[in-house]
Amino acid sequence: MTVRNKLLMLAVFGAGLAAAVLGLITPPSAVGNDVHAQDTPEKPAEAPKGEKTDSGLAFKVKYERGEGTLKLARQNGLLRVDADIRIPYHGGDGMQDRGASFTLSLSVDGQHGRHLVYNPSPVWMPRGEGNMPPFRSEIAYSKGEAPRRIGEDASFAGMGRIAYWDHYEVTLFIDLRRVVVPGNTPGSQSDEWRFAVTAGSAAGMHSFPEGVDAMNPGNTPAKMVAFKLSELPELDELDDEPRKRHNDREKEMYDAMRAVLARLQARDAAGCFKELIKARKDYPEHLWAHYLTYLLSRQAAEQGIDGIEKDYLPFLKDYIDACPSQSRAHIDYLQGLLDRGDDETAFKHFAAISDSPLCKGRAETAAFMSLEWAEAIISWGHVTQASAILERLGADETLLKADSLRVNFKLAKAALAERQADSKKAAEVYKDLLTTERKFLTPQQLGSIQQLQQFQLQAVEQWEDELKYRAEDAKKKNPRLVIETSKGKVVVELFEDDSPNTVKSLVSLAKKSFFDGLNFHRVIANFMAQGGCPKGNGTGSPGYRTKFEENKRKHFRGTFAMARSMDKNSQGSQFYICFANSPNVLNLSGEYVVAGRVIEGMDVVDKLRIGDKIKSIKAENLRDHSYEPEKLPE
Repeated sequence: MTVRNKLLMLAVFGAGLAAAVLGLITPPSAVGNDVHAQDTPEKPAEAPKGEKTDSGLAFKVKYERGEGTLKLARQNGLLRVDADIRIPYHGGDGMQDRGASFTLSLSVDGQHGRHLVYNPSPVWMPRGEGNMPPFRSEIAYSKGEAPRRIGEDASFAGMGRIAYWDHYEVTLFIDLRRVVVPGNTPGSQSDEWRFAVTAGSAAGMHSFPEGVDAMNPGNTPAKMVAFKLSELPELDELDDEPRKRHNDREKEMYDAMRAVLARLQARDAAGCFKELIKARKDYPEHLWAHYLTYLLSRQAAEQGIDGIEKDYLPFLKDYIDACPSQSRAHIDYLQGLLDRGDDETAFKHFAAISDSPLCKGRAETAAFMSLEWAEAIISWGHVTQASAILERLGADETLLKADSLRVNFKLAKAALAERQADSKKAAEVYKDLLTTERKFLTPQQLGSIQQLQQFQLQAVEQWEDELKYRAEDAKKKNPRLVIETSKGKVVVELFEDDSPNTVKSLVSLAKKSFFDGLNFHRVIANFMAQGGCPKGNGTGSPGYRTKFEENKRKHFRGTFAMARSMDKNSQGSQFYICFANSPNVLNLSGEYVVAGRVIEGMDVVDKLRIGDKIKSIKAENLRDHSYEPEKLPE
């Protein structure tokens, strides 16, 4: 069990639709279009001058990943701005934000102006009330005042191209007659302007020129770049009016989004899926259709919704291929591969992204990805590889100075100890977190860690008793089940003296070859693998039930116990084997009949996934008596 805040699987239809937090550059306040009184403009400082080229007035900008460019030109009577941005693109990462943005700030007098905010490809999270994501918005600013959102139609159109880990491009077409600021009106357009640019997101933010107040450039007017509209290169006119063309395209996309939302509100999941598939084809450059298709497919797989493709991993792969800087989406993809038992592809994919610009040269991002990956492979039993990752990260004292990384590192160490059935070590890690890291924990984390510590401390006490019971078992002749699976052999020692009738039932069924050819129909990471259902879906039985046998044996990694329904006296043929000393395992003690423990082949158990076969189960080392159980009718 992790204490970290995980990416939640958001419901994509019904009354519980998740609300998208689609923020602007500042929280919107009063809507208006006030023109401020003319103030005496400050004289521009020595700002970048730019280089006049045939394609525009060009500026070189230093970004996190190198050099980008800005170009200003005239085209079709509009101001055209092209930006090549070399910072990590963050398209929202499924975390309910607008993704990366590009903001062009324009002013005539330097103290009052407009932010023209463009979001190239927000990841849209539909809201029940029908809100759409803002691709464009316009915000008025004035020196010494809070910026205010403008309610009218934006004065510009935009388009974005997103293709690389650390690279996105934006083009804006601005009708300067509509940018109503002091010194500029529709009837008297100014020739002299100042501008600044802010680009990026939570993954990285940069303002040009350096030193400009990105929130309110009116506070730093001398930092803005001055240019004359009449001196900008004029490009050949386009056949159609670009501002109208891009606005029309945006309206078409909003219509497609509304069609999706209408299907969601009508609880027509299959119809919604068809709309999304069409939108993926019609708007391949935008991420929203890719992301929502993945979410809906995943929900269909988890809830058994008909009319929707349930193999969601290809949709998730398309999403991260469209925008591979989505760190959390990569983690979801890796977890999905592990859940399906495609460990080879998962390890290859992690190696690829570790060597990609997502992680290369970005120590904290690489550490975050490594910790998430370590936790994922711990949950599926790859403890050797996870131990190596944690050992490497633990040796980097500089990296672990970051509070959140250090806390998550310790949580991963506790998860590793639980997977290795070392409750004592896990409890020690939780104690360390509660003492040395207490001030860095949220109240929710604090409460969760305290609870996790109690689980492990209780397990330490129960383990002392278990060792005594095992010493007694060593002197007995306990029956065994030899389970041949598609992944290898597992040997289980049965606790006949603790659960005699349950053992009789298991042995009886094994002698009749009842289990041969069945599968493991339910396998949950870091919890257990369940099999023995004749129907293969968890609803089958051997035709009878057995009475609940309360005994002294507790749940640990390797415990072999009987599944049942809500009725305690409903044990049949279904059994489960526990993966770890995790809280969800330890919490089962006393509630389910513990019938035995794995004494050979836990490495095989760690490899089990849904659909793996039980080739055969043979009973051996039996005592000299009949194994006919007392049965209850179904």
